[in-house]
Amino acid sequence: MKALATCALATVLSVSSAFAGEPKRGVSISFDSDDSRTSVAARHVVREARLAITTRHDGATLLLLNDAVAIQLSDAALRAVDTKEEASFLEEWLAAGVRLAVGKSVEYPIANIRSAELRGGVLVLTSDQGKPVFDNIKVNGSTALSDFTPADAARFVSAFNASASRRGAARGARPQ
Repeated sequence: MKALATCALATVLSVSSAFAGEPKRGVSISFDSDDSRTSVAARHVVREARLAITTRHDGATLLLLNDAVAIQLSDAALRAVDTKEEASFLEEWLAAGVRLAVGKSVEYPIANIRSAELRGGVLVLTSDQGKPVFDNIKVNGSTALSDFTPADAARFVSAFNASASRRGAARGARPQ
């Protein structure tokens, strides 16, 4: 179901860019997950995250939050969905619907992430079931997690691991 909705969303994004008649680059996204812990949530304010990194091509932002890791289109990618000033009602209506739909994030609970690591310069998140997290999210044809610079990915891994250590210590301190 999610894959179908995403394909439709990618199509709408392409159509809205065509209606708008703008020379801007289009935005395409795809998302598929069979893990019920992956959820679509409200968009996050980047500056409120513990850490946020943006892909090389400015398409997506990965956020480390208090209780989840989230990925969402970057502010620049959302601006690419704007219509021209003299847009018709239909063009503006379609673009507004697209902005509403893509103005969300995809989240995964930190408690269910076993590890965050770099493999060949690529950020890899693994669930507690040994499955990759966010590996099927693509923005403009690139797998989002492979589109971060190695330096940004390393910063994310370090921050995630520090956060996981603090959570583990806090859980160990609680009476069982």
